[in-house]
Amino acid sequence: MAFDMAGLFTAKPSRRERDAARERLAKDRAEKIVGNLCAVTRLALEEGRILTTLAYEGTFRATIRSELCLQGWSWQAADDTAQDVVAVVFSILQVKRPDWYEGQPDWTIKRGTLIERTRCANCGHALPEGHTKFCSTPCRRVHGLRLM
Repeated sequence: MAFDMAGLFTAKPSRRERDAARERLAKDRAEKIVGNLCAVTRLALEEGRILTTLAYEGTFRATIRSELCLQGWSWQAADDTAQDVVAVVFSILQVKRPDWYEGQPDWTIKRGTLIERTRCANCGHALPEGHTKFCSTPCRRVHGLRLM
C-alpha cells in the first residue's frame, strides 16, 4: 500500500462538495432550503406580489438547479433534486394545481361553461353582432396561420 503524502495537506471536502459527489442533498440542508422557499412564498402572497402559490415554481426550480450545477452536480441530478424540493414546498403549502379547464381562462370557467367574448381573439377590436370569437374572416385566417 502506497502512502500518499499529498493527501495529508488537502482540506476535508465541504458538505456541499460531498453532496455534489453523491448528487444528493443532506437532510438538514434540504430542510433549510424548503423552509426558506416556503417563507418566501408566504411573504410574497401576504404582500400581494404574487397571486398564486405556483408563481415562483419555475424560478425556484431554475435557481436550485443552477446552484447545484455550479457545485458540480450533473444537470439531470440537479434538475431532479430541484423538482423534488419544489414538490415538497408545494405539499407543505398545500398547493392544488388547477385542472386543464381551470387553466384556460379565455375559454371556460367550469367544464362546459363558455365565457362570452366581447373582443376579437386576434386583434382585440369589439366583436360585431353575431360574431363569437373573431371580428372578421381575415382575423380568423391570420389567427389560424399563426397557430401553424
